[in-house]
Amino acid sequence: MMENREVTAKSHHHVRKVRRVLAVTLVLNLAVAGAKLVVGSLIHSISMVADGFHSLTDSASNVVGLIGVSWAARPPDEDHPYGHWKFETLAALLIGGLLAMTALEIVRTCIGRLAAGGAPRVDRSALVVLLVTMVINLAVSAYERRQGSRLGSDLLLADASHTLSDFFVSLTVLASLVAASLGLPQLDLVAALVITLVIARAAFRILQRAGGRLTDSAVVPSSRIRDLALTVDGVEGVHKIRTRSSPTGGHADLHIQVRPELRLDQAHVIGHAVADRLRQELGLGDVVTHVEPPVGHKIDWRPRLDGD
Repeated sequence: MMENREVTAKSHHHVRKVRRVLAVTLVLNLAVAGAKLVVGSLIHSISMVADGFHSLTDSASNVVGLIGVSWAARPPDEDHPYGHWKFETLAALLIGGLLAMTALEIVRTCIGRLAAGGAPRVDRSALVVLLVTMVINLAVSAYERRQGSRLGSDLLLADASHTLSDFFVSLTVLASLVAASLGLPQLDLVAALVITLVIARAAFRILQRAGGRLTDSAVVPSSRIRDLALTVDGVEGVHKIRTRSSPTGGHADLHIQVRPELRLDQAHVIGHAVADRLRQELGLGDVVTHVEPPVGHKIDWRPRLDGD
C-alpha cells in the first residue's frame, strides 16, 4: 500500500511538470503557426502554408498531450490496477498519427498546385517570419527534449521531435523562397515534397517508440539484467527475465536461484540485494525478484510429522 501511494505521488508530480512544459509550448506553437499561415497565404507559397499546417499540428499535439497527461494522472482503480500512466504514451501515439495525416494533406495540396499552376511571391516579411519562427522552433525543441529526458516522458520527447522537424521544414521553405526569387518557382513544390518526407519520418519514429511502450517491449536487454544479478553474492543463477516501461523508470521481474540450504530470511535478503543493484545501476523504479532453488534440485513438499 505504501509503495502504491509513493508511485501515485510520483505520477502526479510528473504530470504537473509535463503539463507546465506543454502549456508553454502550446502558446509558442500557436504563434508560430499563425504567422506562417497568414504570410504564406499572402505570398501564395504552398511550401510555407504547408509549413504552417505542420506547425499547427504542433499545437494540436500539445492539446492532445494535455488531455493525455490528465488521464495519466488518475490514480489506480479496479479496472486499471497499475494506474493510467499509459494514456500519456497513447497521446504520443496520436501525435504520430497527426503528423502522418499532415504529410498526406501536403501531398494532396502539391497535386492541386500541379493541376492549377501558380508561383509564390517572395518579400522581406516572409523571410523575417521564417527566420524568427525557426529560432523559436529550435528553442522550444531543445526545451522539450531536455525536460522530456529529465522527466522520462514519452510525450515530451515525441513532441520535441515534432517541433524539431518543424525547424528543418522551415529551412526547406526558406530555400524554396530564395529559389523563387532567383526565377525557379517550381522548387516550391520540390520543397513541399521534402517537407512531406521529413514529417513522415518523424511520424514513423514517434509511432515506433510509442507503439513499443504500449506493447510492453523490453526496456533493458535480458543479458544486462542477468550479468548484474550474478554479481550479487549468493546468486547461483538467473532466468525468466522480463522488463517493460513504467512511470517510475522501468519495471523488471526475474527469478534468481540460490543455494537450497539457505533459510527463507537469508534468501529474502539476497532477493532484495538484487533488486537494489538493478535499481541503482539501471535506474529501474520497480523490480520484483522471485527466489527459488537451482534447476534440478528436488524439494520434498511432504509435511513433516512428529517422529519423522
